[in-house]
Amino acid sequence: MVFGCVEDLKIALAGTSILSKWKARVAGFSIVELIAVLVVIGLIVSVASSRLAGGSFYDALVAKDATLLMIKRTQQIALSGENVSFAIVADGTNVIFSQIISGAVSTTSSFPSNEVAITAGTVGSGTSCSSITSTITLNFDSAGEIETVDDDGFPICLNGESSLCISPAGFAHEGACL
Repeated sequence: MVFGCVEDLKIALAGTSILSKWKARVAGFSIVELIAVLVVIGLIVSVASSRLAGGSFYDALVAKDATLLMIKRTQQIALSGENVSFAIVADGTNVIFSQIISGAVSTTSSFPSNEVAITAGTVGSGTSCSSITSTITLNFDSAGEIETVDDDGFPICLNGESSLCISPAGFAHEGACL
């Protein structure tokens, strides 16, 4: 059988599976191509949203995690029998958290006031936060408990939200004091 032109070839292949596969391939995108496009769009959206959200959200997360870690470590040291306390000081431009072991500053974390607004409660007076005007010192006893705090705990607020609570038992956790 000899074909004289391309049209004759198309007519001859019309009933075969070769032509139908060729038409299906040309008709749309494969699932792999669609998934690749969705992944690229997802990456672009995640980068753009982090740029639009600003740094204060991430600064507050870093401050919360670092403070929580320092408070938990302070309690662990107290449980080992050391004389330990946790101090919060605002010096006008920074809020400084310090771990004090046997009267000497062991560890500090400093957070610029213009990046994250840190407020705290006052020892023994409920769960509301206010600006830090003087040094706040939480003394831990040998059982890992805070010595002079009320039954509600001691709050630390970041960017106006109740972010951390130190319970009377000395346990630090995320969220508001109850």
